[in-house]
Amino acid sequence: MTDYVGTQSCGDGASETVPSDDIPESLGESLSTTTGTSDPEMLIGAEDDSLIPTTVDIQRVFQEGRETWTQFVNLAKSLPPNSVPAGLADPSVMLKDIPALPKKLPKRGILTGQPVWYISNPEHQDARQDGEWNSEHVRGQQKDFILSAPGPIECTMSSRPDFVYFGHASQSRDRPPAPPEGVSLLTLCWSYIISARFAELKGMNLVYTSNFIRPRISRRPLAKRDNIALRFESPVSHQFIRWLCAILAPKPGWCGEKGDTLPWAAFCSGDSRTRLSEDPTTGQFIISLDQPISFGSNVPPPTSDQATDFLIELCTRDGLGPAKSSDGKAEVLSPPTAAFFAALAIPFYQHVKLRPQFPIPALKRRKIDPAQLEPLRQYVTDLRYYMTLSLHPRTLGSVIWSIFWQPEIECNLVSPWLSAIFSVIRPIIRSCNLALLAKTFAFRRPRVALWWLGIFLLGNPTPLNWIATYLETLEERFGFGSMAPPDVSAAAWVGSPQSFLDDDMLREYTNRTDLVPRADILRIRHDLRLRDSASLPLSWRPFGSFSKSSVELELWPLLECGIPRRYLHWEWWVKADQGLVRDTQLGFQKDTGRFTKDVPDRLEMVRASDHGVVDDIKLIPSKNSTLRMMSYCLMDASGDRGADISAVVGSNSHRWLKGWRGLE
Repeated sequence: MTDYVGTQSCGDGASETVPSDDIPESLGESLSTTTGTSDPEMLIGAEDDSLIPTTVDIQRVFQEGRETWTQFVNLAKSLPPNSVPAGLADPSVMLKDIPALPKKLPKRGILTGQPVWYISNPEHQDARQDGEWNSEHVRGQQKDFILSAPGPIECTMSSRPDFVYFGHASQSRDRPPAPPEGVSLLTLCWSYIISARFAELKGMNLVYTSNFIRPRISRRPLAKRDNIALRFESPVSHQFIRWLCAILAPKPGWCGEKGDTLPWAAFCSGDSRTRLSEDPTTGQFIISLDQPISFGSNVPPPTSDQATDFLIELCTRDGLGPAKSSDGKAEVLSPPTAAFFAALAIPFYQHVKLRPQFPIPALKRRKIDPAQLEPLRQYVTDLRYYMTLSLHPRTLGSVIWSIFWQPEIECNLVSPWLSAIFSVIRPIIRSCNLALLAKTFAFRRPRVALWWLGIFLLGNPTPLNWIATYLETLEERFGFGSMAPPDVSAAAWVGSPQSFLDDDMLREYTNRTDLVPRADILRIRHDLRLRDSASLPLSWRPFGSFSKSSVELELWPLLECGIPRRYLHWEWWVKADQGLVRDTQLGFQKDTGRFTKDVPDRLEMVRASDHGVVDDIKLIPSKNSTLRMMSYCLMDASGDRGADISAVVGSNSHRWLKGWRGLE
């Protein structure tokens, strides 16, 4: 039973009584301070300190960060409603080298895979291959993919008048525009299509449950407030209506055989305030027909291809198709494409225990040419690639949080960089304008932003609080373990770097007396321990340098050749009758020859003319990043802690080291 306690609000907007498990942390005035376990100290510059940055550098990074992100926000505000920057209306821009799932999956359990990297081996130039073994092809960290979910995710509708684009809107002149039409309805359609395709890979049948909408017979359209009424006139496919009655039911209307739940399964129970309403059907779907029809008791649910036909029929009927942009700078995001992004984010919502929240759509009957919707079939054809990243929420977490990473920002300057970002996007977060934030991200890192777009389209405003917390603490959710640490495999898949580990190191250090940047040393150490899962990787660039003569000899060959690590392919290990079978996947770009290259990240910092007064800057991001760098410096190429901290910092008594367990 759900208890109703408290209110939910965004900024200064209206509030309402909501279920206690739907209440996000405050998104109002509390955004000006960080609560929880954060350190209240501020970052104060110091001259000639081994760890603490100078005041001049702090001011420079803050001002340039503010200029950079202000530019992104201004670009986002220039776009028309429901649009994205040109080139981003095609979801395949997210794929690059993402591997496809195997064509045959086990029905239950987990699927395991790992990357294969090229790492130069200068000491074995003459004997690199021995049969299938190649000393320069190195396997990386293993990933386990869970092939089922504990149950379908429950979505809700809101009849609130201020519940609009992606979330709760504030009562202001900057009120977000209306959402793409029918995004809730179409997300449920995609939820089924993706699940059906996944079930086909598993050799599993889907079945209807006893839950379904009973169509109403009416000669005239139903005019019912706070509901979503769909009316169909004869002739209409009985299978099509039966499918809609199942996927739009207020309780799960379909599942895998033997009751299995697919990771993308969802249903919509109606208005989240139903228990307080006189009408228990508020926010639910209603289907009306002009003539009665009967459903056979053993009619099987449609395949993924048949359901795609039904989706196109539905979009054609209600005019839910693509629209042309008014200029070459933006593309209007069509409702079925927006819903596709949202459906891909469902496993992430499952993992972080969020409930999707949609506004009640206002559907307008108008027909369009079904030929305009043919690109949707390509989405289904490519589903094995989309599902790979969608199915692994922690890997997706590393992708989405890399939106804030900046290549040249050193560990001890993370605080002013993140503080600058927060100073710019804080008003957007306070107003809960998820649409504007998604567009801002799209100008920053397009391939990453589209995953954020899917998360935002599911409508729960809680991730806004996580963003605010992350920008002040480097940890988005206290007590849950951060999903932000970088993943070199995910960076290669998506084509957007996440850390200094993804840099190309081209310089050769041939002399014993060469000064080697700490970033290059730590990157090579990482490359020699690619299977290590005991420690979290470091995102931000390490500062300082060492003489080559003080670096362990195992690193010298790689320091001298200057050849970077390179991603080759992905290997799945699939359970079969004959045991584990290796399935090698080269990735989307190599498999299909398709990849959109003209949507690059914008990682250049805008130089600021004024490096004057800055806001109060929290200490904790810079301090924690620097201490993590110290921990990495103490670990040699074999994984042993072999260095003396005084050799790294110059002293064992630096104030940032007080209470640090890395000294133990």
